[in-house]
Amino acid sequence: MLSLEDERHFKLDKILRHELKAHINKWIKTSSDGPYNYKVLSAVFRLAGTGSIGVKRYLFLLKSTNTKNKYLLVDMKQARPSSVQPYVQIQQLNWENEASRVISIQQRMQNVPAALLSTTVFRTDAFTIQELQPVKDAIKFKLLKDDYRNMYQVIGDMAALTASAQLRSGGIQGSSTIDELMAFGLDQGWQHKVIIYAQQCADKTKKYYKNYLKAYKGGKYGTA
Repeated sequence: MLSLEDERHFKLDKILRHELKAHINKWIKTSSDGPYNYKVLSAVFRLAGTGSIGVKRYLFLLKSTNTKNKYLLVDMKQARPSSVQPYVQIQQLNWENEASRVISIQQRMQNVPAALLSTTVFRTDAFTIQELQPVKDAIKFKLLKDDYRNMYQVIGDMAALTASAQLRSGGIQGSSTIDELMAFGLDQGWQHKVIIYAQQCADKTKKYYKNYLKAYKGGKYGTA
């Protein structure tokens, strides 16, 4: 079973848990993207990071019905509209829903997308589904805060990976072509504005966090 002792796992309401398990069992049986011969054993609400705050996200433990001691972990995450959508003037594609937008772009940009990558609609909300990776590489930036050489290497590697994904998906259904992306990269007129905006955003976020802590300690959100 999925342990609730994990700080990222939270207990689900009984009715919601029952509906979610039934929904995923149906997805397994009817979806061409689902794993064959599995059933749901356990489900929890999952908090994966700051990007998941305010988003419905669930984790399921699946067990094979024909292979002994074979299990899968499946992640189901609510798909929300892009945060930059209000600022983009270019006509966007007419996606079936936000989950379809997310996985379609993911499949175009990633060399090897996550296993079982698909979409579903639960209680009118669109969700992406994928197998939870058993090991996730994560960079611990606190270890690099005084190591500028390695920090620059991390930034350079991330930039190369991002550029590679952009090039892989360039020119599809109206997206920028490789020539347009190269011209954008060579343009020196936008970097300074982005840096200033990022600094202002960081200062604003820190201010919001201090205000939240003050309100939380004051009991605004319940018992501290």
